[in-house]
Amino acid sequence: MSTKVDDTLHLKNFIETINRADNSRQREIKIDIELAKRVRNALATLLIHYVEIQSRRETSEEQSSLSMDGGNFK
Repeated sequence: MSTKVDDTLHLKNFIETINRADNSRQREIKIDIELAKRVRNALATLLIHYVEIQSRRETSEEQSSLSMDGGNFK
């Protein structure tokens, strides 16, 4: 199983736990430290990937430009 699948699986399980608690009107949930660590690591990994994508997007936007001269695109 790849790391990306593991990360999303831990987050999915965490979200399902919260949804079950919410549906049964529980005021609090308890999770073990291992699940907390896995969720933390998954969120950190996803945030790092997001930052990488954003920085690549900003770099590509800086490189591409559009100029107009007399109605003709260049």
